[in-house]
This record gives sequence, structure tokens and C-alpha cells, in this order.
Amino acid sequence: MAKKISELNWQKRLLIVSYENKEDELLIQTKKFIISNNCKINDRKLDIIYFEKFLNEKFETPKFIESKKGIWLIGYDGGIKDFSSDDKILLRLFEVIDSMPMRKQEMINDKC
Repeated sequence: MAKKISELNWQKRLLIVSYENKEDELLIQTKKFIISNNCKINDRKLDIIYFEKFLNEKFETPKFIESKKGIWLIGYDGGIKDFSSDDKILLRLFEVIDSMPMRKQEMINDKC
């Protein structure tokens, strides 16, 4: 049975990626970003969840996706902190996360 992404509240920050197919530029750019920023992503306790054609085997599709392509940043509290219909969010991702109050406390133990 599929879980709700809200089950991850207060454990992880989430990057939700909703795309059409494997050739989608949004998916390609996101994967490149992850490869080149793996340590920074792990340090910020950020999990990436993909929804191809608005579906994921492990998670229910959140209502905010509603057949919409894009990337959402979800905070520990389950709230949407940022959204972009293209890959522009990746350019500001760490800046947005690092401005969050809980992240400021975590930055003391940064490993990257």
C-alpha cells in the first residue's frame, strides 16, 4: 500500500519531482544536479521522490501535483517551501534550505 509523503514529516526535507517520461529535461537536469551535489543534498537531509506521469510506486500522489509537472521543495513540517515548473529551483535550492530556521542549527555540523 502506498504511503503518504506526510509520513516523512519532521524526518526529511523532500524534493518532489513530477515529470512526463525518462527523456523529460526536468528529470535529466535534476539527476545531473543530484550527482554533482550529493554531499550537500545528504547534509541537508533532503530526499528526492520522483513521480513519473504523476505516479510513484511507494507514495500516494500529493494533491498539489494534480497532473502538474515541476519540482517542489517540502520542509520538515510538510509545507511547500518552493516550487518551479522547470529546473530553476535547483539554482536556489541550497540558499532556500539554508535560510530555514532548523537548517541554521544543523549547519554547525556541516560535512561538505
